[in-house]
Amino acid sequence: PDLQTKQDKILAKIVGNTTDYFKILDHDDKTVLVGARDVIYNISINGLRENNRIEWSSSAADRELCALKGKRESDCHNYIRVFARLPNDMIMVCGTNSYKPRCRNYEPVVDEVHPNAPITYAVVDDVEAQGKCPYSPVHNSTYAYADGSLYSATVADFSGGDPLIYRDRENLRTEQYDLKQLNQPDFVGAIERNGYVMFFFREIAMEFMNFGKTIYSRVGRVCKNDRGGRNTLSKTWTSFLKARLNCSVPGDYPFYFDEIQAISPVIESGPNALVYAIFTTSVNAIPGSAVCAFNIDDIMEAFEGRFRSQKDSQSQWLPVQENQVPEPRPGQCVPDSRTLSSIAVNFVKNHPLMESSVPSVFGRPLLKKVHLLHRLTSIAVDPQVQALNGDFHDVIYAGTDDGKITKFINIPTASSGATYDDESDIKTVFISELQVLPLGIPVREMVVSSKSNTLLVVSDGTIVTVPLHHCAHIVDCASCLSLQDPNCAWDQQTHECKSLSFSNHKFGTKSFLQSLNSTKKAAKSLCPKSSNRGTVIADGPVLNFGAPIDNNVDPQINTQHNPEEELARKHVYTNVASVNGIPTIGNDINSPGIEIPTAVGGDFLNVFNDENKITLQSVDPHDLMNSVNDPLQSTAIGEEQKLQLAGKSFYWGFGALALALVFIIGMVVGLHVSKRNCKPPSIHSSHRNQFNANPTFGLKHGKDINLLMNTNHYCHPGKPSLDLEKDRSHECKNSTENLEKELPCKTSTLTKVKRTYI
Repeated sequence: PDLQTKQDKILAKIVGNTTDYFKILDHDDKTVLVGARDVIYNISINGLRENNRIEWSSSAADRELCALKGKRESDCHNYIRVFARLPNDMIMVCGTNSYKPRCRNYEPVVDEVHPNAPITYAVVDDVEAQGKCPYSPVHNSTYAYADGSLYSATVADFSGGDPLIYRDRENLRTEQYDLKQLNQPDFVGAIERNGYVMFFFREIAMEFMNFGKTIYSRVGRVCKNDRGGRNTLSKTWTSFLKARLNCSVPGDYPFYFDEIQAISPVIESGPNALVYAIFTTSVNAIPGSAVCAFNIDDIMEAFEGRFRSQKDSQSQWLPVQENQVPEPRPGQCVPDSRTLSSIAVNFVKNHPLMESSVPSVFGRPLLKKVHLLHRLTSIAVDPQVQALNGDFHDVIYAGTDDGKITKFINIPTASSGATYDDESDIKTVFISELQVLPLGIPVREMVVSSKSNTLLVVSDGTIVTVPLHHCAHIVDCASCLSLQDPNCAWDQQTHECKSLSFSNHKFGTKSFLQSLNSTKKAAKSLCPKSSNRGTVIADGPVLNFGAPIDNNVDPQINTQHNPEEELARKHVYTNVASVNGIPTIGNDINSPGIEIPTAVGGDFLNVFNDENKITLQSVDPHDLMNSVNDPLQSTAIGEEQKLQLAGKSFYWGFGALALALVFIIGMVVGLHVSKRNCKPPSIHSSHRNQFNANPTFGLKHGKDINLLMNTNHYCHPGKPSLDLEKDRSHECKNSTENLEKELPCKTSTLTKVKRTYI
């Protein structure tokens, strides 16, 4: 469907500077930890209230050294990029520290005098963080903390030319400057699963170098119990492998989305563990984005396949024969990697790439989007939302680099009965598209808080929260069902679109209607035909989400002359939303506990009042909403008004036609008369002495006057004759000669004037 931008209610907002480079470090359902410039914030998701903070600035000497190295003043600060929870309630924090990364360990300090005072932290350790934390605040780095060790994927030098995957315990890392292992990577995320730590990144594809330069998306993994090799290989991974991620549109010539941008945490979707990821085309290609999902089992299976290698720089990359693979199989976790032979360790070092790529769930993208103005940049998932029929759906939120958020779900088609293991057709259901940040501001990260019904959105310098769903903005049954949001259902008792909560599923949902896997027409048929009373909120936009809206008038509209219904049809509803910085919408009825502090955005929030509600008789509200194209200005026009408008249009059209006919007839008559009175000059009209010229309409100027008339005694004015003219022409061969010589006739004053003129 052609989704229009929906302006949503901003629950709360924090505005900083674009150079703060906000980054989500950790979160739960109530709080979020945000790393920024020289500080780490502990913020409550409910209202974005600051609970606590830890300040850590670079020293003056480090800032001065950073400036001497040619960096900007805004970069010479300590940007917090890494956070981990240690035993005994201690925490580890790492920052860029003016391009000289450092890490600190903090322990909580309990105030025995004031036990209710906010917890403070004291520094217990301060060490260098080369290989743990990036040098630049904008570098694409990631990390994971598992089993007491920090696994980081970043760079280990000031210039960013030494990428690595590093673990602080045993100081294990990938091979330095080995393009087979890492070739200018951009890391986007890391997860821990099944005894492995997996890293998602994009890099220049070495296997394609003989044909050109391109970027592929990868997933790499290492064993958590890897302890390195023996002797010179003691600081090297013995289990690092990588495989390509395949997010493409299937066909004889598949279309690939090759550049991964973001991933979600592992989502437990029934019996499957999924990772959702954002992919895009290259920056110099047609702007395209896609959302693909990958099953953890498929990733593990790809690492059990054949290896890929290149014999020499001029050869192609081919699969390695099974008889050339040493035992135990390289890349598998062993109790002690230091017992591995040098042959096995060197095989992993020289053959890190797998032959098979990791297929996406259903063998195709869950969402494809081509837009000239924006690309997808971030993703968040509200996992396993229960629908009215008991099915569970992952609700996906995809952010763009233009401040928008697209919300959608995916449903296997009823005919295929697809599962996550089948390459079958699925139905992508668009729910809404929201403008939550100003145009041009990219969405960097998002966090879903299901308990507080809040989506937290983070950009470089802004943090906002918006509702997860918009059930309260739907005013009729058909629109509520066509929304196809598993959070929303139509309550037949109160005639309202409500959000489904756990209590609804627990105590019964017989009075609710919901339609997720149907067309708009089928959803409309589920609504009761009886006349109901509804409420139109007039202070905020009435939203139409979901499937495309059919703007054609339904021929089955009841046209009986009911005075109340006629009055309802004649109403004109105008919805004006406040546009002050960030566009806003009204409150969601499912989140009455959301607090709006004025210190963080309450001055521009819209609050709906009872006086802004318009009560009307329902005349199949879906037909009323079908005439709405603009969510900020909707008009309901009755059948009587349409007939009057059609009559006026007919009379105006008839008058215009008659006026046009009169104008054409006048033009034809005028042209005919002008042709009769103004004959075009003949081919001989240029002759000076043309007798048959029309003296009335002819153009008279000096050179057209016959100056030889009455210039001698042979010419009598009263007796014009062709013979006399011939005689005169015989005597005077041309006018110039006759005027230059003396004529034997009387010369009058007029003749002298004529001579002088000639």
